[in-house]
This record gives sequence, C-alpha cells and structure tokens, in this order.
Amino acid sequence: MKNEETSRRVVVTGLGVVSALGATKDEFWNACREGRGGLKTTTKDDPLPITTRASADWFTGDIGDFGELDPARKKAIRKGCKLMAREIQMGVASAQLAIQDAKLRDEYPSLRVGVSVASDYIVTPPQEMIDAILECREVADGVSQLRFDRWGERGMKKMTPLWQLKYLTNMSASHITIYNEFFGPAFDVTNREASFGIALAEAIETIKRGAADAMIVGATGSRVHPYRFVDALKYGEISKEILRAYGATEFKPCLPFDARRSGEIPGEGAGAILIEAEETAKKRGAKIYAEAVGGATRCAVYHERKLGGAGCDLGATVETLRESFRLTLQSLVERFGIAASDVGHINAAARGDVMLDAAEALALRDVFGDALDSIPTTTLSGHIGNPGAGGGAIQTVASLLALDHNELFPILNYEVPDPECRINAVRQFGEPPGDSFIKLCANASGQTSAVFLRRR
Repeated sequence: MKNEETSRRVVVTGLGVVSALGATKDEFWNACREGRGGLKTTTKDDPLPITTRASADWFTGDIGDFGELDPARKKAIRKGCKLMAREIQMGVASAQLAIQDAKLRDEYPSLRVGVSVASDYIVTPPQEMIDAILECREVADGVSQLRFDRWGERGMKKMTPLWQLKYLTNMSASHITIYNEFFGPAFDVTNREASFGIALAEAIETIKRGAADAMIVGATGSRVHPYRFVDALKYGEISKEILRAYGATEFKPCLPFDARRSGEIPGEGAGAILIEAEETAKKRGAKIYAEAVGGATRCAVYHERKLGGAGCDLGATVETLRESFRLTLQSLVERFGIAASDVGHINAAARGDVMLDAAEALALRDVFGDALDSIPTTTLSGHIGNPGAGGGAIQTVASLLALDHNELFPILNYEVPDPECRINAVRQFGEPPGDSFIKLCANASGQTSAVFLRRR
C-alpha cells in the first residue's frame, strides 16, 4: 500500500445488530454460519400486499430488546419509546448493544464521544392522522372530500401531541446522545441505502482530525411499511418472485448477482458499531475487531428507472449506477492507496436488483480488472432482504464478525452466474475472509458509498 495519512488510527471495538437473523450478535452470526435466511411468508392478516418479507419479528420495542441497561438508562429508554417510531427504536437498540459490546463506560469525557446515525426517511402511518382527517372532511351531495383549509384550525387539534418527534430522521441520533450523554459531534445522514458508508466515513474523519475520541455509528431502516412497498414497487425494485411464493413452503425470491434475479425483498433492521482512536481503545483494554481506515462517496446523474415503464432506458440507468460505483471505488482506492491484493473480500451492495447488481459488478471490474477474479465477493441481502439504510450497517457487522471468526458467509440463493456480473462469488460458508474488506452501499438513484476496514 502507498503511504497513508499521518493521522490517528481508528478502530472498531463494539458491534450491535437488530435484524431478521436474530436478537444477539451470536445468534446473528450463527444464522450466517448455518445459511438461515430471514425471509418469512406473511399471514392473511398482514397489511402488506406481498407474500414475503425479511422482518425482525423478535424486536417488539420491549425494553428487554435494548440489552443490559443500568436502572436509570432503562427507565429513560422505556419512557422514550413512546416517542419512537419502530425504525428509531431499532436504531437506538443497535447502538446500545454496540456500546455494551464495547464495554464502554465512563472512560471518555462526554464532549469526546460523538454520534453518527443514518436512516431512511420515516413514514407516518395513516393511523396517526385519521382523526384529524375526519375532522376536516366535508360531505356534499354524497361525495366526501378533504377540506385542507380546515387543517390548521380543526385538524391539528386532533393530532397526537408531539407526533412529529416519532418520525424525524434525526431522532435516533438525538435519543442515543441523550441517554448516553454523548455530547461530541453529532450527524444525521438520510441517503437511503447509501447512508451507512457516508455516516461511517464522516465519523472516521471526525476522530482522525481530533474532534472526538470515539463515535457510535449506526443506521436503521424499514421497507416493510405498506407505503414504502408502494414506493419501491413504483420504481420496479421489488422481486417478481414474491408474488409467486404465495402459499409456498420453499421459495428463493432474493437472488443477488444471480442471472434469475428480478428485484429485491423488503426488509427491516438496524446495525451499529463503536469506533475509537486506537491509542485510547488500547489504553482501556478494549477488544479490537478491525481498523476503520476510511471511506468515500459519490453520485451520478439520475435516470428514470421505472422497470418497463414509458421512456425507461435500462442501459442508461445501468451506466449511471456504474459510473457512481466506479467513482466511489476509485476515490477510495486512490486516497488510501488500496491495491487489489490488499482487499480480503468485498461485501457488495447487491440485493437482487436487476440494474444495480449489474452496475456494481461492472464497476468492480472497471476498478480492479482481472484481479477481481481472486477477490471473494459476497452480500447478506439473500438473508435479510433490503432493510433500507439499515442494510449497510448490518452487513458491515457481518463482515467484521467474519474477520473475527475467520470465516466468510456465502451469497444465499446464488446458483446461476450472470455473464454481466463476473464476480468471484462466495458459495460456501467458511471461505477465508482475508485481512480486510470493502463494504459498498448504494441506492438505485445513483448515490454510492464505500468503506475500507482491515485487521489491526
């Protein structure tokens, strides 16, 4: 590798995860080891108009889901849950689990610990607004319509007090900061699936430049909300296989990089890691999972991508996404002097999306050339679907655990290679993960991010 920046080294000392694969770090890793996916068939009472999803059903928002807490913190979080949407609850829980895993107590002054948390935009459920809408309804000649001019005077009075605080994207970071008295730099990132790489890259630089000694970095998201499903369906991102799986006991709807892929599966979850300056982590005797070297992010001009819709140019969309991936990877490689031989494995953004998977594979080939044939490439999307912003964090935790256990997880359901996705796909559990990995995150609108972590 080339000479690196003469700055502080940053290491990972804590992991936390809330996902469809389990309630603890060990349960999560055992699911990876055993090849268990988190996809479930829905019931007849489910509000989603789909048949499968990857949901963290075990997470109920009960205080027990937040791990071991001291009495004062437990009381505060239990009370605060009333003002948290599900995504925010999962984000706070994963952060608390990472803090506990790192055994972080009072080693750092409050002003030296910061928070960098990413999320999707959070949708308000219709139930929150029904009473207010009914108050503004007018029926004339048998036709019911909403009178918007009544909203300020009559509708708002029917809204639940403080309702908006339950759905603001910055509230995960706010709650984590308050409960733990982390008063250092705080960031909130909302770039859909690309978010976690951006949040982690910013947090690493914050520690390197001395603005903080430790940062809790996380991401949370959910695509199982009916409105989020409709949004994804509109842009052709949902797998066609979910409609064919109704009543089936076996199905493989999420097929990352596979030639049979037809879209992604909605999921939900959150992940978090605690990063610290290496010298202070060693001083307090913390376990070090890896060094967080740095990250990069780019975007490209967005093309309309309604699958099969009027005016849709699939080729142009793939090239747009490919350019964004390529620019991000090149920036990462050039800034940190990363050669192909330095990359132990790649944890891809691929999630069964027809265009995004192809664009990512092409960009990886652009940057690493034939050396890509010797770099194991995997993704956890076949296990957990697409949890939105939370996916990047959950998958980063998985790769960190792979380094810790020296075993790499395969791409679940990968069976038929796609000529447009020429990667060295991991097919069996236990392949060596190498000493480092690149985690790619991306959304279908052309925003990408990447981070590089290695053994320390």
